[in-house]
Amino acid sequence: MRRAAALATMLLASACAGPQPIGVIDNVLRHEGRAPPSPALVRQVLARPMMALDAGALFARAAPSGLAQLAVPAAKSAPANGWIERYLDQLAEAQRALQAAVPPLGDIPAGLPSIEAQRAIAAKVDAAALQRVTALFFEVNARLLRQKLDLPPRGGRFARGDILVIVGTPGDDVHEVAPVREGAVTVILDPGGNDRYTGSDVAVRGLAAILDLGGNDHYASTAASWGAAIGGVALLCDAAGDDVYESGVFGQGAALAGVGVLLDLGGNDEYRVEAFGQGLGLAAGTGILWDSAGNDRYHAAGVRDPFGRGGSLSYAQGVAVGVRAGMGGGIGMLRDDAGDDVYEAQMYAQGAGYYYGLGLLWDRGGNDRYDAMRYAQGAGAHQAVGVQRDDAGDDSYALRAGVGQGMGLDLAVGALVDAAGDDHYEAPTLAQGAATANGVGIVSDDVGKNAWRLHQPPGRGQAEWSRGLPSVGIVIGDAPRLEGPVAHESEEPVACPSESDAAPATEESIGEALRAFGPDLIRDRVSPGRYAFLMRELRARTEASLDSLPSGDFDVLWPLGTALRCALKGADDAQAESMWNAFERMLSAGPDSRFAGTIAFALRERPAPPERQRRLVAQLAAHPSCGVRTAALHLEGSADAAQAALRSSCWQLQSRALRILGEQGVAPEDLSNVPAFLRSAMPPASPRAR
Repeated sequence: MRRAAALATMLLASACAGPQPIGVIDNVLRHEGRAPPSPALVRQVLARPMMALDAGALFARAAPSGLAQLAVPAAKSAPANGWIERYLDQLAEAQRALQAAVPPLGDIPAGLPSIEAQRAIAAKVDAAALQRVTALFFEVNARLLRQKLDLPPRGGRFARGDILVIVGTPGDDVHEVAPVREGAVTVILDPGGNDRYTGSDVAVRGLAAILDLGGNDHYASTAASWGAAIGGVALLCDAAGDDVYESGVFGQGAALAGVGVLLDLGGNDEYRVEAFGQGLGLAAGTGILWDSAGNDRYHAAGVRDPFGRGGSLSYAQGVAVGVRAGMGGGIGMLRDDAGDDVYEAQMYAQGAGYYYGLGLLWDRGGNDRYDAMRYAQGAGAHQAVGVQRDDAGDDSYALRAGVGQGMGLDLAVGALVDAAGDDHYEAPTLAQGAATANGVGIVSDDVGKNAWRLHQPPGRGQAEWSRGLPSVGIVIGDAPRLEGPVAHESEEPVACPSESDAAPATEESIGEALRAFGPDLIRDRVSPGRYAFLMRELRARTEASLDSLPSGDFDVLWPLGTALRCALKGADDAQAESMWNAFERMLSAGPDSRFAGTIAFALRERPAPPERQRRLVAQLAAHPSCGVRTAALHLEGSADAAQAALRSSCWQLQSRALRILGEQGVAPEDLSNVPAFLRSAMPPASPRAR
């Protein structure tokens, strides 16, 4: 890892940029205010992107305490007489700790909750306390597995209150499981045989464990299952055998505000999940699938993509997903230690992170094949980290639609690292060390004879500027780096749909209409009646409409930017005056209005009359977000304001200031606080005396 990081630093320095551009993510996020709740490790990697190359360190820091004890079976101790009573005592201790760490969650389904419920559940859980519960529960079960247990030959059931331990037989058993809820504890201990498990064992504010010590087992479920937790801890540990795992949505090492682990210690295994699993971390959750040996096959299907991007949403195979603009993601990891493995998925898969989550796929050996659609194979999107690393073997990476294989999108880090072997890479575009919107994309493979195919740029070191700041694409190894002029992402807004004579027609609230408007806009299939409804409400009831919108819901707030801009653009004079009045009242109510950026965006389209515009810009300039202050500087546009902005520590604001000065032909007065890469990117100008 140190060698790769040194090589990357040399590459940046040789491009006359120095190491500073790789700190763009950190600079932007530090000046945007408080980050949403998310694992500390995510923010650390965003601040130091080269940390993404070291999968072992990431796994060691993120894996729950006690997991390593379960993964490396120790020699059996002396026979343990009376073990069940001691075990029940230890489970009772873990149960009390869980009940103290997680308040009652209410009547939630034993499956993947809605986005609103995910946010509410994550906000209730004491994450640090739940980590201690997890360590205690894992250590209790690790101690159990190190003992020579005197098990009843015909199995049995042992209960104490709502703690239940089920012991199977050495033969072929059938276990039907059920969700473990509201502080209960259920453990299945099976000593051997080819067993079949059915049902849904998700832990919902509970502790659940399946400890299967041998045999070729079949875990068959169409629901949330097999190491899945919501506000609790779930463990499935299978010690040996060629096993099959089948789950519906949410399973196989998946967690929301909890810890879910599937640990398989041997055999040629098959894993199939509908979506959301195989090492998935949702908000405040850590989900891990760890397979230590064998030739394994991982398959993830997917759920419908509302944006119609050509595939389904898998959210599987080392993925972490947050609730954008509301709650950061968790940590999702898939680790496979040996064997020739096959990984198949569609979108958001194979080492992908979305919105303050960290996703990791780490394969440590064998000749492996990876096949995915989009946002996969080391892809970070929107302030997240996505890492894929393969340590050995001749491997094949196929990405069918692009955006991956070491791709960072929008203040995110994506890294694909292959440490050995003769490997083959194929992707359509935006891959193999590419970045956009101030992301960092890294591809590293400097060992072996490798084949690289990229259907069309950008990729392999190409990275577009955005927000007036660079993105960073890093290529380490023998991939042919693509050179070209520095590209800047367009600042042109999305075109407004045409307003027809259609009557406003919808039974939706304005929030529901905006949620549907976003995908419609992307697909260019905007409903005339819905669009007319949005235009009417935003013009006639601007303040009330905005106040009614849910907080922290990106699927509503993102399309609002276009809708509000278009409403102001097409308004008549009286409607525009009403909207400007509403903007001023909302910004006067507090310096940190959640709609400030959206208002600034609209004012670029249609400025208010000069005196009112001056007041609005002054209100925006007081906002705690540097992005909003940058928008205010853009609207204000004076050389004096630009000179003052150069003294800021916010690179985004400095970049806009340099652009204003360059356009006006005014020389900067003080560049001492401006990083070298911004100085070198200053547009040519003919300074004039002031």
